[in-house]
Amino acid sequence: MFDPTTVQALGQIRLAEMHAQARRDALARAARRARRQHTAHSTVPTLAVLTRRARRFASALGCP
Repeated sequence: MFDPTTVQALGQIRLAEMHAQARRDALARAARRARRQHTAHSTVPTLAVLTRRARRFASALGCP
């Protein structure tokens, strides 16, 4: 059997590890959210530019 103070110390260490893991998970979620928001905002202008280029290219070729 473990001494009660040893059990308490192990419990505190485990709790600290769980808090650290929660912080890492929160940071990873925030990074994923930031990447998704960044790509979502940049997608619309990128598509507009590509559409304009495709239309210019088609009109240069004489396509309707």
